[in-house]
Amino acid sequence: MRFNWPEKEEAQKLIDRYLEGERETLCKEIGCKPRTLREAMFNRYGVRASKKDVSVGEPPEEVIVNVPPIKIREYKPHKKGKGDPETQVLLLGDHHAGEVTSTYNSNVYKKRLQKIFEYTLLITDLHRNMYPVNDLVVVMLGDMVHGENPYQGAKIGSADRGALDQVYELAFPELLSSLCSFRENFRRVRVYCVWGNHGRVSRESPRTSNWDNMLYKALLKAEKPDGIEVYPPTDFCQQFTIGGFKFFAYHGDQIQAHSGIPYFAQRRKLMNWYATFGGFSYAIQGHFHEDDLIRVSSRTKGFINGALVTDDPFALERIGTSGIPCQWTFGVHERRGVTWAYNLTLDNAFLPERV
Repeated sequence: MRFNWPEKEEAQKLIDRYLEGERETLCKEIGCKPRTLREAMFNRYGVRASKKDVSVGEPPEEVIVNVPPIKIREYKPHKKGKGDPETQVLLLGDHHAGEVTSTYNSNVYKKRLQKIFEYTLLITDLHRNMYPVNDLVVVMLGDMVHGENPYQGAKIGSADRGALDQVYELAFPELLSSLCSFRENFRRVRVYCVWGNHGRVSRESPRTSNWDNMLYKALLKAEKPDGIEVYPPTDFCQQFTIGGFKFFAYHGDQIQAHSGIPYFAQRRKLMNWYATFGGFSYAIQGHFHEDDLIRVSSRTKGFINGALVTDDPFALERIGTSGIPCQWTFGVHERRGVTWAYNLTLDNAFLPERV
């Protein structure tokens, strides 16, 4: 059974009423059975801007955001250190923009994102005293927004806005601004992206129907200064090279967690992917809201990135910890690979206590 919906604003009102518990009234107004209404509403992302049917499991309609041309300060290479140049890498993931917990909301998200920028450049300047650091690679590891899928923990009261606004009113302008600010301090900024699990539209929808992908597409199509390159995902993983070393990035929900990070299962999965995808030097993932650096084999290391959100129900129930708001940044030498790594703790309240 299919319904002819009103315009988009009116459809959103119906969605809000459904979430507020007016299901019996809506069934009477629309003239459908409760089971059919539930299916349509949980797959509401197929609602388009004109009077069309709701399609179960279809991706949300793409929104192109027109932003005014962004003018930035011209980058001038720093020539302090005389050593071999290195490329800096910054991992961004599990931001859950729009989620609300006892220690996290949209304002906290913005503050912690600003801290990432400040701390990253502080480390950049320190290393530029030894050698040139002119290029930055940003890896977005998914769950950049909280989404609306109740099966992924996005339930009533867990977010301060809908998924569309999480993307276009919150994460998109904040991340675009950060990338432009980074471009003022680096000659080139490359952004590689993978999707997470919280942005999944529904259980029935394709994996590509994901709010992370909407965010990445907006960043790709936005008018940006020269030197910023965005590479959206086409599969669950992204493979790319930095200084001749191959990196393998994925979100991490492919590895099931029951009580903490499943290290044995993770190593086994990575070794299988290593054989399947022709090998890689470094694996990068998020998902577990916990940071770590693991040895996969004698030639392969794995970075597990932290999160921005704290006191998230997933981490508390599945991992058993609130999680520390932190993200990795590290340097890649063209012969030695990763030579240094810093874990950026973004809130002093989560620093270890001194004796």
